[in-house]
Amino acid sequence: MSVRGTVMRMFRPTGPERLVAISVEPLAGSPGRVTLKVQRFFRRGKLTGTEAYGPFAETELAGRIADLADDLAAEGYTRAGARAMLDRLNSPSARKRALSALRLGWIGDRVAVDPLLDRAALEGTELSCVVESLGRLGDATAAPLARAEAARKLLSRRRAGAEAVRALGDAVGMAEVTQRAIERLPQAMRDAWKAVDGSAFDEDALTDLEAVFALLDVKEQFLALDSLYEIGGPLAVALVRRVLAVHADIHRPHRWRYTKSILRRSTLRDDGETFAVIARRVELLSRKPASTVAVVKSGLDGQSRQTRIFSTYTQRHVRKTAWRYLERLARYRPAKYTEVAAAVLAAFRPEDRELPRGSSDEWSRVYLFNRILRRFDGRLLFNPKNLTSTLRSAKSKIPLGQGVRTESFPAVWDSYPRPLLTLLASAKVIEVQQFAHRSVTARHPELPRLATAKELVDMLTAVYPDTVELALQELDRRFDPSNPDWALLDVLMSDEREVIREHAVALLTRCSDQWTHDIERIVRFVGAPEALLRSTAASLVLAALPTSDAWFRRELAERVLGILQGPEPSEGAHDGFARIARDGLSEELNAILGLDEILAMIDKGSTAAKVAGGSLLGSRPEAVELLGTERILAMAMSDIAAVRQSAHALLGASVARLKADPSMLFALTDCEWKDTRSFAFELLRGPVDVAALGLDGIVGLCDSNREDVQSFGREMALKHFDALDSAELLHRLAEHPSAVIRRFAVDLAVAHLKEGFVALSRLEAFFRRALLDVLPDRREKRLVVEFLRDRGLRDERQAEVASRVLGEFVRTRGKADFELALDALVRLKLEYPQVESMLGAVA
Repeated sequence: MSVRGTVMRMFRPTGPERLVAISVEPLAGSPGRVTLKVQRFFRRGKLTGTEAYGPFAETELAGRIADLADDLAAEGYTRAGARAMLDRLNSPSARKRALSALRLGWIGDRVAVDPLLDRAALEGTELSCVVESLGRLGDATAAPLARAEAARKLLSRRRAGAEAVRALGDAVGMAEVTQRAIERLPQAMRDAWKAVDGSAFDEDALTDLEAVFALLDVKEQFLALDSLYEIGGPLAVALVRRVLAVHADIHRPHRWRYTKSILRRSTLRDDGETFAVIARRVELLSRKPASTVAVVKSGLDGQSRQTRIFSTYTQRHVRKTAWRYLERLARYRPAKYTEVAAAVLAAFRPEDRELPRGSSDEWSRVYLFNRILRRFDGRLLFNPKNLTSTLRSAKSKIPLGQGVRTESFPAVWDSYPRPLLTLLASAKVIEVQQFAHRSVTARHPELPRLATAKELVDMLTAVYPDTVELALQELDRRFDPSNPDWALLDVLMSDEREVIREHAVALLTRCSDQWTHDIERIVRFVGAPEALLRSTAASLVLAALPTSDAWFRRELAERVLGILQGPEPSEGAHDGFARIARDGLSEELNAILGLDEILAMIDKGSTAAKVAGGSLLGSRPEAVELLGTERILAMAMSDIAAVRQSAHALLGASVARLKADPSMLFALTDCEWKDTRSFAFELLRGPVDVAALGLDGIVGLCDSNREDVQSFGREMALKHFDALDSAELLHRLAEHPSAVIRRFAVDLAVAHLKEGFVALSRLEAFFRRALLDVLPDRREKRLVVEFLRDRGLRDERQAEVASRVLGEFVRTRGKADFELALDALVRLKLEYPQVESMLGAVA
């Protein structure tokens, strides 16, 4: 993992030792510790001496290298290439002067400060490049020049000065830059910006700024973005990145100029994420003709002229410049190269692929992607004219052999591999994931140990299965149930993705012994934002409570009570606490709370408070007298199950009162909640006699629209048939609109009617109604016909009743059951000839 290899070369024209190489070597057996080695040469390949320094912590490395470079500079050494660039500063060619000034900034040798200041005093066209380089060199003597340039109106000069002020750490100058940038903002955006705290990221503030941006005039939108990026800070940079990531038309007039400016600023700040967002958008726009012609003001000389915007030449220039920037990072700031290159690769999305055509594959036209990841892929042929990479032949589709490396600057990736974790955590393209995974497992197996909790969590949802497996292995290694990584668990629990929540639940369960006796952690986990986590945490706490000390249970009860009595942040947020109160701490809470306090929780509390209060109330039989019948009835019909259950418990303890007045139970039988209806049914089946409700009560049950209540009514009617006025009962049931109840009435009469003429004659109208019903049921008719026939054959008086009813039915000449009824009449006539019959009329 340690940085290694040559990090700097220096040169002097005279003396016995003209070349010096500074290199870094990791200290064997001491991770994170390195030594510095200075090798001196007379010429390349002819070593004259070696000096070693250290060991040092890797975090001290940059400072130690800078100290060594300063010591060598005092001996007359300059960094490789610096002397030639200093000579070119005086070239008659403005282009060469500008390029040499930029190169001196990259080389980083402060011996160039004075020559650059001298060149700046001449105010040539290369002045902006000179100022940018002075900013990179970081010498405070350049601050006055940078401040003066930052106050210019011309965009290129103002940008160079502002970014130099930022790089120099000039607080006073930066305050002036910020104030001017705010003044350049459109009025609406200026007012919105002043209303927020730009020094800290806030999602709500970002949303407000986005809304204001969307309402700005098209000509002002990207001016506002460039000004905000100049201001800097977490909020402004976040807004710029978000807008550029979703704004597809950055190449249009009045937009492209400021997009280029932001791109340039990002390279001066080494802001990899912003650079990556713009570089990706440029790559995608370069696939199809996108140029337009418009009259715009030049950022170089301030003149307005007709200009082609985002021409093919511009596209290629910007793409090549982006890669040149990465190459210089790899050479002069290798630690930054892997960071920025990783940001670029992570910015690409699966939808950026193209359908392969001919010798082109899915990524052939994504220049930066290919330069970073596939530069040395022997299967590809690069075309520098159109910046594409095509397959050499059909065989090029064969996978590469084991260990073949295709990325640019592999040694730099090996020396600074930390950004590989960024790719594992955030890359959405599977080829990038495969590159990062291959690099980590083959050359940096210890790297996952350095992953942050968030990176590890993001790896769990990677598009590449092997990355997920790698994250799970590290998660298992890192998470010790006896000494949990609480920060990691907090990150897992706060994530909204389902697969992450499942891992959080598993880890929470594994380490339950470490937190179920810690009140603060119980409160945090049971109050988690996700319902599954809350439920699991509550279950684990309930499982641990039986073995908890009495003092702990009481303290937890007081804490849970305080939460339940407070406002609930969102519906269901306190459900876990209500479960713990109801199922684990009822004894402690009953000792703390009076009856009035419990009733207050039920009347005024949140849903969770009502649940807890209801469960406690059920264990207070004295509450019956205080609450009264109407209050308990209302509680039994509450939409909170625990409140209903408490009412059930109170009613169950008041059987004597219910026996005297069962009307309350009758009201509960038609409650919308099934558990309350079932409770009422059980009491009416058992200790409370439903007969006390009388005929009206039982018919009322049968009249209900609820099937379970009707069923109970039929059950009670059958049970108490002999004790009731059977004729009245059957007549009323026969009038019921439900065919089920009418059928039940027929079954009840047929199966349970008392013997004799009196009982049958009282139901003559009932049987007539059953046979002559306008919506007849064939089964009922056949049953009634057979019943009347059998009862009529028992004696003459019953035969008279049966003959009258059957005669009227036969007279209707209904097709169904006519013969059965006629047969019954014949048999009755043969048995009792003297009984009047309709047989003659029918014949």
